Amino acid sequence: MQQIILASTSPRRKEILELLGLDFEIVESLYDEDQIKTEDPIELVEELALQKALAVADRYPDAIIIGGDTTVAHGEGWIGKADTSEQARAIFGSLLGRTHQVVTGVAVVNSLTGENLVGHEAGTVALRAGTSQELENYVQNEKNWRGFAGAYALQGAAAPFVLSSSGKLSAIIGLPVELTCALLEQAGIVVDVDPQEVEQSLYGMRVGIQK
Repeated sequence: MQQIILASTSPRRKEILELLGLDFEIVESLYDEDQIKTEDPIELVEELALQKALAVADRYPDAIIIGGDTTVAHGEGWIGKADTSEQARAIFGSLLGRTHQVVTGVAVVNSLTGENLVGHEAGTVALRAGTSQELENYVQNEKNWRGFAGAYALQGAAAPFVLSSSGKLSAIIGLPVELTCALLEQAGIVVDVDPQEVEQSLYGMRVGIQK
């Protein structure tokens, strides 16, 4: 069997692949995300997921590489990650009291055959309004927002703000389980674990979300 590589250092993506029972290695893609210029969130996440996987494929000529990217759709465009506390305050503050869509792209690349498989899945999240002090307390700890699309992680410090979610939770977290399994199987990797069971287990572990 070909080596499986996750082209991401995301703890959530790692956790999901582990729940699927896959034996894989983590390799950071190092792809420059600023190279993709588009206002369409679906086009963005699919292209970034693919390019991240291809960047790793260049270094591993006989492997199955999984790439992923997540963004928050907002208005006519999308919201990425915050680099500063000021950006985090503006981004997360703009989402409080509103419902927004989270879109995740997945790519599976076979570096031996050159086959590229790409797809996406989306979910919605509703956040309650917050006070200025709550927002300030949240932003002060950069672990709450750094590295996360929309400056928050659903199961992190933002959990107390979450009112509800719809769609597949795995897509909101950062790696849609059933889509990933389908793409892997198209690439010749059989996943023995039932992806629906993994999806349900994520709901069992979720924090701050009402059914």
